[in-house]
Amino acid sequence: MTYFLLALALIGALLLVYAMWLRAWLKTKGWAQGFFTWIEPFEVKVFKKSETMLVSRLLELGSLIVGSYDSIAIFATSYDMTPITTRLFDFLHVAPDLRGVAMAGFVFGLARVMGFLRRRTTKPLEVVAVSSKDVTPAVAQALVNAEVSKDVAVAAVNDAKAA
Repeated sequence: MTYFLLALALIGALLLVYAMWLRAWLKTKGWAQGFFTWIEPFEVKVFKKSETMLVSRLLELGSLIVGSYDSIAIFATSYDMTPITTRLFDFLHVAPDLRGVAMAGFVFGLARVMGFLRRRTTKPLEVVAVSSKDVTPAVAQALVNAEVSKDVAVAAVNDAKAA
């Protein structure tokens, strides 16, 4: 059971790395365009191609796992997460007296991830979630206009703050 939960944690960590850095980096590589052609329908359907929405979905999935913990027969019949967190912290070699701080650090880190993604993406989801196959010349121009409008608005706010 511990390996199953560690596998889930690893998948979550990989998706988090994908949302924060890997997706943007891969978008700049010509050789990765086939991957995005394949994955784009999934991205649009599940998280609307928004990294912030992807992290939101990861949190939703995690809460579903924790929420269903008590009702799955293979788990213990209590809602005590100590056996799982103890094994995880033992695996990560976190000292027993630092485990509360480690959990607080995890939540803090998650908050930082959400803030990072929110600052990076400020366009409406409808603009972000446009599938490549749906981009007509008019849609392409609207996407460029949205990006320029965002940049102009941010520059105006920054200029007002500097003045």
